[in-house]
Amino acid sequence: MRLLALGVMLAACGPRNAGTTDASVPALASITTTGTLKATGLVEASGVVGSTRTDNAFWSQNDSGNEAELFAYDSTGASLGIAIVNGARNRDWEAIATGPCAEGSCVYIGDIGDNGASRAQVTIWRVSEPMVGDTLTAPAAELRFSYPDGPRDVEAMWVSPDTTVWLLTKRPMFRADGTSRPTQLYRLPASLWTDGGEHVAMLVDSLPIIPLASNERSWITDASLSPPDSTGVRHLAVRSYEQIFVFSADAMTGRPGALEHRCSLVPLRQRMGEGVVWLPDGRLLFTAEGRGSALQAGRCP
Repeated sequence: MRLLALGVMLAACGPRNAGTTDASVPALASITTTGTLKATGLVEASGVVGSTRTDNAFWSQNDSGNEAELFAYDSTGASLGIAIVNGARNRDWEAIATGPCAEGSCVYIGDIGDNGASRAQVTIWRVSEPMVGDTLTAPAAELRFSYPDGPRDVEAMWVSPDTTVWLLTKRPMFRADGTSRPTQLYRLPASLWTDGGEHVAMLVDSLPIIPLASNERSWITDASLSPPDSTGVRHLAVRSYEQIFVFSADAMTGRPGALEHRCSLVPLRQRMGEGVVWLPDGRLLFTAEGRGSALQAGRCP
């Protein structure tokens, strides 16, 4: 696989690779602070996604130890309401995405966090996207699955136009010789929502990003698939605590292609930066955990 081979070459280059920040990586450009999160109760925002039903509205979720709720807010951080996710449970909600479904547009919530890599199965909840202001969603559908090579800690997830769910590993992984492996890419096809039985994600590739044991800032915390531009092209943004990586992406399947750009997020000064989403003008909006945390936008490149 081309991306896997590239990841192996990067691993052999030592610490100055896509898993660490160095002077050759340009900083995120045109940074602005659009506001601060004001939603009461949104204290550990572990992801962000734009609403497909309301302009200038976003959804975020708290992670482990919190209620099964979606928080709506605008680009200034002003609260637009809280919707309880009907029938869902929050064990460790670390990812969120929007994508198509039978109801039109759905919010996909990844209960996929696993810091200790000990969960035999994890869950994605899918619910018809509520209107901003709704206090209760439609009943949520549940997809439980495992990984073919054992439990994985995952926080980056996106959903493609053909309803494929994609997942990227967060933490360092090692080969038998002790060298670091690139982040692993898994796929859940749309058919799993209607198929019965046990579900197993498909390991399909890797990306040329290497989370390092020596640098927790290199660990992957979110991803976002862009809308198509005027020529129909899509891009995938993958963030760590310290960098943003922009890949080409297949317009229909959402599968990532070549690495196009990467930028340092150090100027954001986000200690626990865990969310990224594309804005309509091609900028990226970044969120962080913490009560009243800043919403910041910028461009890469």
